[in-house]
Amino acid sequence: MLRIAVAALVVAATGCASSSGAAAAGRAGNATVTGSVAYPATGLQGDPCSAVRVTVAEGNSPALGWGEVKQSRNNRCSFNVRGLPEDKDLTVELGVDAGLKCANGAAPTVTPGPTKMKIAKFAAPVVSFKLACE
Repeated sequence: MLRIAVAALVVAATGCASSSGAAAAGRAGNATVTGSVAYPATGLQGDPCSAVRVTVAEGNSPALGWGEVKQSRNNRCSFNVRGLPEDKDLTVELGVDAGLKCANGAAPTVTPGPTKMKIAKFAAPVVSFKLACE
């Protein structure tokens, strides 16, 4: 029984220590992007906070860092993406799942578009996005 518990502990510790491709590629860092996504009180079909994702990329690379989006107050979602490389030209972008629609069936518009920035070590710039239905 003790061997099983020790084996489970080793597997769990190894699993927690594994990382995404960003860290594996040696491009993880100590920078973070944080912010909010405002959405209209009415007119959206679906849950905006589970239907959006914030990606941070360097050039044409795959998404970097580890991100999460959470429901906040006053028709907003809050997000943070951490583990980003510092002093690199990064692009922060809000993506919307195809299932999130306006009442008229159209996809919501996102403003601003992709945002370019360089983040200093241990910095956490704030980026705010807005979803709108026309």
